[in-house]
Amino acid sequence: MKEVFTLVYNFLKWLSRITGLTYHEVNIVIYYILIPSIFIIILDKIFNINWLKIGFGLLVVLTLFFVPDFEKFATMLFYKSVDFLNWFQAFGLDYVQASVVICVIAPLIFIFLLIYLKRQRT
Repeated sequence: MKEVFTLVYNFLKWLSRITGLTYHEVNIVIYYILIPSIFIIILDKIFNINWLKIGFGLLVVLTLFFVPDFEKFATMLFYKSVDFLNWFQAFGLDYVQASVVICVIAPLIFIFLLIYLKRQRT
């Protein structure tokens, strides 16, 4: 799991360098905006609706509009996420293991499950 964690960490650091965003900002954009957007787009396609992506898009735009300092906001959310992942120590997972399970494996399983459901409905 350490290898997966390191790979993802290095990828996010690389994205940070090429975008000019901080590591925390990139992390929040990926895990709080991009990945949920993928879930929502697939769900909208499964149920043949558009209001989920419209609502989520509106939520993101309004949040970004009303947050006076995105870097500070992203840092705060990042550390709240760290606290959440550290909570999994109660189940025997350290931070690295929880990060891989919650932030890599679970989203991939969920995306593949949604894609499978989408294919079943067509």
